[in-house]
Amino acid sequence: MQENDLDDDLLLATTESGYSNDEKAFDWLKHFDFHSRKAQVEAHRLLIMDNYGSHLTYEFLQYADFHNIVIFTLPPHSPHVTQPLDVGIFQPMKHYHSEVIDETIRLGSTSFNKQDFLASFTSLRAKAFTESNIRSAFKHTGLVPYSPKVVLEKVRAWQPPESTPPRDPFRSFSPIEATPHGPREIQKLGTELQDDLDDYDIPEELREKFGRYIKGSLVGASSLALAERDIEATHNHSKAKAKRDKLGGSVAQKGGVITVRQARGKITAGVEEERKKRVRASEREEKRDANARIKWNKAIAKGFKLTVKPAQEWINNWVTVLDVEYEDGASVEEVVDLLG
Repeated sequence: MQENDLDDDLLLATTESGYSNDEKAFDWLKHFDFHSRKAQVEAHRLLIMDNYGSHLTYEFLQYADFHNIVIFTLPPHSPHVTQPLDVGIFQPMKHYHSEVIDETIRLGSTSFNKQDFLASFTSLRAKAFTESNIRSAFKHTGLVPYSPKVVLEKVRAWQPPESTPPRDPFRSFSPIEATPHGPREIQKLGTELQDDLDDYDIPEELREKFGRYIKGSLVGASSLALAERDIEATHNHSKAKAKRDKLGGSVAQKGGVITVRQARGKITAGVEEERKKRVRASEREEKRDANARIKWNKAIAKGFKLTVKPAQEWINNWVTVLDVEYEDGASVEEVVDLLG
């Protein structure tokens, strides 16, 4: 029944408001403790987070202190420059999420529901939570390596960028190593060609023709690539969408916190219970049919008995009469008259 590739240990949680609260923040802290403990080297672990009120309850801080988790809160209104997730992870993930939604709509779907999001989550996470993105996020927030200067420079007054150095008018054309085939190759070559044209005094009309030709080539290559990709993508998307919709929004649990493994277990158990119900219903139906057949057979036997017994008695009487009458010398016609 698995229609996504979510990790079994992924923790899922819901709230009535849709936002985090004290209870969920505490559940997440225990989740963090369990998994970060596996890679712990020193006696303490550092947890960097914003100073939102739901994180800093007495229960939250007490648990962290007891398990040697040092809480370091970021300055208010600064996550956009100080929090690694905001600086280097969430923005790429939002970008890839938008791409998935655009592709889903382009492939003919009119909605992007929870099942669709969960089906694409692992891919989105893999694209955003790369080692290079994570390292870059910590670097650009001045945490690893430690450098407050990185953040302080961002909050200082904006400085105008340096002017672009003049281009060398005698730069030669970029060599064409091979014929471009894909949209990216055509785009790159077209950009280089237009840049090279700027170095020469050519008529504006010719320059515009070059530009239109490059755009036309790019549009044609892009259309072909999209058409080839869409044929397969549309088919695969339709199949996956149909499977997810067939499952429906199976409710594993209302409220609380649950891992993907637990949710799948509950859904599988629910499916198995539904299967058993259908089997039991089928067995009851077969039993009713069997009982109906038994009653029908009894009725037929009873009717047959009521019909055959009088006929048998009549035949017996007939034989008796025949024996008697023939002994008296009666004719067959006379015997039939006697029997009525």
